[in-house]
Amino acid sequence: MTKQSKKPIEITDAKPVEAVETTPETTAEPAPKITKKALVEQLLTSEKGATIEELTKQTGWQAHTVRGHLSILKKQAQRLSANVLMGCGVIFLQEPNSAFLR
Repeated sequence: MTKQSKKPIEITDAKPVEAVETTPETTAEPAPKITKKALVEQLLTSEKGATIEELTKQTGWQAHTVRGHLSILKKQAQRLSANVLMGCGVIFLQEPNSAFLR
C-alpha cells in the first residue's frame, strides 16, 4: 500500500490564454515529412553514395534493418551497386537514366 500525500490541492485563478486569430500571413503549411525509406533512397542517390554505417546513423535503424531495406530495393528492380572505397563499402542507387547503365 502506498502513502498518499497530505498536501492540499492548490487551486489557482489561471485564465485561459487568449486565442490568436490566424490570418493567411500567420497560417503556414507544415513541412512535408520525410520518411526514413525516402531518406535512405536520397542518401543512396547522392553523388558519393552511402555506407551502411552512415545509413544507420541517419535513420536510427540497426544494420540488419538497413540491409533488409536494401534487399527490398533490389527486389523492386532498383539498380544498386556497391564499391569498396578506402576500406569501406559504399552503396549507390543508380537512377534509371544514369550513365552507369549505358
